[in-house]
Amino acid sequence: MSEISLEILNSNEICYKEIDTLFSSASNETLFHHPKFLSYHANAKFPDANWRHYLFREGSRLIGYLPGALVMEDSGCIYKSPFASSFGGLVYGNLNFAQIDTCLEKWWHDLDQQNIQRAEVILAPLPYSSPNFCEGVEFKLNQLGFQLKAPELCLIVPIDKHSEFPRQLFRNKDWRYLKQGREKPGSIIYSQELNDIKRFYPVLLENRKKHGVLPTHSLEEIICLHELFPHALHLFLATVDENVVAGILAFQTNKRVLNAFYQASNEQGRKIRAMNFLCAEVYGWSLSQSIAWVDLGSSSFGLEAHKTLINFKESCGGRKFLRKRYIWHRNNYS
Repeated sequence: MSEISLEILNSNEICYKEIDTLFSSASNETLFHHPKFLSYHANAKFPDANWRHYLFREGSRLIGYLPGALVMEDSGCIYKSPFASSFGGLVYGNLNFAQIDTCLEKWWHDLDQQNIQRAEVILAPLPYSSPNFCEGVEFKLNQLGFQLKAPELCLIVPIDKHSEFPRQLFRNKDWRYLKQGREKPGSIIYSQELNDIKRFYPVLLENRKKHGVLPTHSLEEIICLHELFPHALHLFLATVDENVVAGILAFQTNKRVLNAFYQASNEQGRKIRAMNFLCAEVYGWSLSQSIAWVDLGSSSFGLEAHKTLINFKESCGGRKFLRKRYIWHRNNYS
């Protein structure tokens, strides 16, 4: 067995083919880890951050990749994995624990030399690595002194062949709502076209402003992501008289999981409970594509549970998983 070596990347615009090869055989890769995905951020967007991604090779073969950035904050230098994305941590294939251990020891030795004051690693929920679950990375993070802090609760729906699919995923009341909604005028559209995404965005923007926030991505950033990954964005629209009343814009994060990143409806969409039958449409499409899970997203703010949202997602088949956040503080070890 060759020695494991470390290479550091300070750009999101190199090594795509090599990382693609790793991702094709990895067990926990996601679109959100890939430097090509991260490249949609404008260079001037984060003046206090420097990308710092880690490549781990055994001989000439890439066996691991860990994305992140060094960020200057008032408390000093912070390392975040991910930075400006959803999931971070080590992406790897069929590694034994000794290999995981070596990769993370080399990563941590480099970060120690950067005199960081804090480090944060956010891991994807377990379904993203199904069926090859492995928690060796978490064990090693604990060895290095990381602690689990304020994990987020995510509701993720299993997509399995079933004689009553997708009926078995919905509570009785919500299935009735779904059937009633289908009887009302309107239609469901599946699209990957940019023009349809542009039609949906005003509904999304209105919905988020209603809650006092903005979408994570501007329309210009979504257009950029569509250009980078035209086959990874999937849009499901509910329309009435050709007007968009609700939609789900999803990212296919890997072969196993569709992330329903944006779910939004306007007042008319809420009146006809469009989100119920959009969920059923997403589940049916996912089954046809052999996708095993649909991630309905986080339903907590740190440890504060959004109970109404959790109840709705449970009523549509969501099961509860954690997006785990591991934190290391230098003050704990000084």
